[in-house]
Amino acid sequence: MLMGWRLRKSIKIAKGVRLNVSKSGLGLSVGGKGFRVGVGPKGAYTSTSIPGTGLYSINYLGKTKSANSYESTVHENTKQYYENIQMPRELSKKFVKDDPIGGLGIIAAIVLLFISWPLAFIVGILSCIWINKKEKASPHGQAKEFFIKGKTAYRNGDYQKALECFSKVIELCPDTYSFYPEVAFLYRMAGKLQEAINLFEKYLEVYPEDHIVKLNYGITYGHLGDYEKLIEILQTLPVDVKQELPVINAMGYAYLALNKPELAIEILEKGPVRSRKIMDEQMKNFRYLLGTAYKENGDTAKAIKEFQKIYAEDANYNDVKDILQELSMKKRTYPKLIK
Repeated sequence: MLMGWRLRKSIKIAKGVRLNVSKSGLGLSVGGKGFRVGVGPKGAYTSTSIPGTGLYSINYLGKTKSANSYESTVHENTKQYYENIQMPRELSKKFVKDDPIGGLGIIAAIVLLFISWPLAFIVGILSCIWINKKEKASPHGQAKEFFIKGKTAYRNGDYQKALECFSKVIELCPDTYSFYPEVAFLYRMAGKLQEAINLFEKYLEVYPEDHIVKLNYGITYGHLGDYEKLIEILQTLPVDVKQELPVINAMGYAYLALNKPELAIEILEKGPVRSRKIMDEQMKNFRYLLGTAYKENGDTAKAIKEFQKIYAEDANYNDVKDILQELSMKKRTYPKLIK
């Protein structure tokens, strides 16, 4: 069991996408400076800040215990996140090619332009009406309507209805795979983790090389407390991806959560493939995890060394000052430098 350590850091895994690691669990956020939308152990949230000041606020979108508690009032910027979602590309294709009668009508209208333009106009209008009516009655057309309703519901703050509508899109048109991660994210916000996992799995069957979604898939198991599964998923990533510092950190965190500091050390001591001379946020997080692993494994001297490296760069990083104070009392030969 992890004792006396606290961890809350954000590590970049792609442009605008960050993996958030804390003692209470894993999360993922999307956005830029000043505003982010994310999901963590306590549920979905928005984070607003004033860049360069250190001032920020976090607003949770609602509880995640049940669908009934999913309703909440959120910041206007949060609504823009789903307002800007584009219709799944699978639904954007023209329906006319799937309707032979309507297609023939359009072709006939074009031919009639050279014979009688009034007749061509009438045939063209009737063909468009026919195509529109047939499309609306088809699963493809109904899915489009549900997508629009879902987007409107989200804009109005009715997240449960938005989730129902978006889920209906997938039910009507199961081939809308590009939309699966978005709906999975909403399921996770609603606390329906297994439903989210199911959609991530179906998406990854079609797009197995989408490593960002695969990491998100693993994080969902982290929310469930299934760190063994999280590790299993991370281990399926390509060798070059697994050697990236964010994945190394996530793997180390999972082993720590499983009370296996010796395995966390084995992963973390390999370090990133590329040397990093600058102590950026990812490296601070890496040092923090490695120091924690040493500490939990009883290697006080090595733990002190890692935490000192962080302290030298950022004395206010997490609870490094408190940890060094605690370790200095365990190792009496270590001078009491922290006041």
